[in-house]
Amino acid sequence: MIDTARLINILIESGSFIAAFAALSAGVVMAELTRKFGTGILADGFRKNSIGVFCIGLGIVIDAANSYLQINNFYSFLPNYAPLILLAIKEIFFVLGTYIIVIGSKKTGDSIESLIK
Repeated sequence: MIDTARLINILIESGSFIAAFAALSAGVVMAELTRKFGTGILADGFRKNSIGVFCIGLGIVIDAANSYLQINNFYSFLPNYAPLILLAIKEIFFVLGTYIIVIGSKKTGDSIESLIK
């Protein structure tokens, strides 16, 4: 007999890990593409955004690991505040990554706009 709750958990976690590794791969690819752009405004903006995407990918990895550890009762061996620490680290990565992407895009847009004027 198949345990449907466990199967659903595996499907959800595999989706999270796929999204996480896609984000991490995107960050690496974005960082590699800056070599082709040279040292201009777009290369600098792309480099900043790749760091933000990489941070968000790390946050997704931590979130997926946290969910997996909770479902498998791994936290029963650790202090009660261990899940809160992982949650705080995940949120820091999400906020930091989003901030880097937004500010990097804004600065890149402003730099390009100043060249057009």
